[in-house]
Amino acid sequence: MSRQITIKPYQRAFRRPLRTARGEWALREGFLVKVEQGGRVGYGEVAPLPEFGSETLSQAADFLRQLIRQADLVVPTTLPCCAFGLSAALQGKHLPRDYEVSALLPAGSSALRQASDKVTAGYRSLKWKIGVLPIAKEITAARCLIESLPADVSVRFDANASLTAAELEQWLDLLTQFPEQIDYIEQPLACGEEAAMARYMKDTGVPIALDESLNGVCGQRWLELGAWAGPLVVKAPLMGDVAKLAAKLEPVAEQVVLSSVFETGIGLENSLSLVDALPQIIRPIGFDTVGAFEDELNHIQSSPEICADARNAYDPDQIWNLI
Repeated sequence: MSRQITIKPYQRAFRRPLRTARGEWALREGFLVKVEQGGRVGYGEVAPLPEFGSETLSQAADFLRQLIRQADLVVPTTLPCCAFGLSAALQGKHLPRDYEVSALLPAGSSALRQASDKVTAGYRSLKWKIGVLPIAKEITAARCLIESLPADVSVRFDANASLTAAELEQWLDLLTQFPEQIDYIEQPLACGEEAAMARYMKDTGVPIALDESLNGVCGQRWLELGAWAGPLVVKAPLMGDVAKLAAKLEPVAEQVVLSSVFETGIGLENSLSLVDALPQIIRPIGFDTVGAFEDELNHIQSSPEICADARNAYDPDQIWNLI
């Protein structure tokens, strides 16, 4: 069956650079993919994040250029973002679901001001990037943040693999004091330190989520049933073929937290369509990212919930034609 593939590269400027433990991020780059096959037309997104174990932007570009000339090329396992984008373009659709969204707070003390606004807007889950300021300042701010929140609002702390063991122990000393409001601390230690993180989680009772550990060539071993006791933060566009990924996620769906890679509306819908058939995924998703850019490449507005009605109005052509 003949296949035609069209590629459009994109660049998106953040309204304000995103500050994380890895530094500031000002420009998001990737590719939109249009696949025409057997009378069907589908759209996918290739959004590399090499610091999370994916291919680089240039590696993806090289392969996609080859794909335009030879559309039946098999995607190497070393190019998981390319595999995701191509397979997502023609994945089967399920009935769209509603998803509760976790609010993304800026790094630093400004999180305290925005947390109040997010709670007022209806968010009941907040995520704060840590490992950006000196640890004493962050822990003081974290205590103020937690104590300022209503009892029904939970907090996630994302370290992006930046903490030392001693720093993690300081964070756990704080978080154990608020067991009802701490959702989890995300990837506090570097990839390869999973055994240490598992011990800390068992000893303190504070849930520890894996994120960076799930990506790369060996990362999906942590998606095996029983391999990890805490939450699993899944950035689907970094994790390869959608059908294979859906099969891996089904047994551990109750642990899964779907998370954004600051993709366009096409990649967002690719990710949501992947898990629409997994009703066990009920944790708030990390997609409070749609308003982060100075463009109109997302089809929904920032909100505490991504609703099926808004998703039903999704038209990928509108996004495609803006590039």
